[in-house]
Amino acid sequence: MSRDAVSRKADVMRTAWWFHRRLLMAAVATAVLVVSGAAVWAGNHQGGARAAGPSLRAATVPTKPLVPPSTDKVPQSELRTANPVQQQVDAQLAQAETPAGISAAERFSVPAPGVSTAYPSVPGADRGDPGTYATAFTTELLNTNFATQSRGALLSWAEYEEAPNTLPGVPASVAGKALVLSLADPDLPGGSPSPVPSAPQWVADAQSAMSQSVTDVQAEIAPDWTRIISQGWQPRDALMTVEVVTGNLTVVTNGVVGAPQPFSLIVTLGSAATAGAGYGAVAASDWTLD
Repeated sequence: MSRDAVSRKADVMRTAWWFHRRLLMAAVATAVLVVSGAAVWAGNHQGGARAAGPSLRAATVPTKPLVPPSTDKVPQSELRTANPVQQQVDAQLAQAETPAGISAAERFSVPAPGVSTAYPSVPGADRGDPGTYATAFTTELLNTNFATQSRGALLSWAEYEEAPNTLPGVPASVAGKALVLSLADPDLPGGSPSPVPSAPQWVADAQSAMSQSVTDVQAEIAPDWTRIISQGWQPRDALMTVEVVTGNLTVVTNGVVGAPQPFSLIVTLGSAATAGAGYGAVAASDWTLD
């Protein structure tokens, strides 16, 4: 299914994608350099229970928290500051955000949040588990009848479902734009492919009586996210996580049903800003359709 790129000034194109997954995961390399120090730090602050830092290839989700619970005598904020992995990764992420980039993102307008019959809110029952939410969000994002649904309504729904980008260096003035910016343009240089067609392509798809639906949608935590968390880095948003969503997408054009195509999408989650308690979506990235 073809997608037309939207032409924009280079600085806006570089900054429109606010949460590129590869930027965060590249910080894993830094975490490896200081993981030995992190292991000592973790041992000193977990009742003396020291464990060697896991390798990138063998890392798994920790069975115990990497910092003591908030009821311990040492405040969690102080432990975060003392954690060398946290310091290194936070610094890398903050340095990646430039004043010019922030300014460009601040000028970028996103629609007001809104839901509709075509794009209802993800049910509250699906907001308590990251995999369940990622599956529900992706299903609604992709199930589309281009002739009867509008791109503007989809982006308004996305803004309703958004969770702020709380990574270091991202100011509050643009934190709530990350999801729409990740979806709005399909081929941003330096960014990541999106499943949402450009405005002209949406019109062309509607004229072709195109619709699409997904089946067998599943979600699991991204291995790269597991690795960086296991190295000792902690997001500011306790709900932030990265899910790999897969399934099959079937396209119907002018009444002709195509063969199901496997797809993959990376959905970053966090604490919902507008939709209520539970999970929302920070960004959607790395769209692939085989």
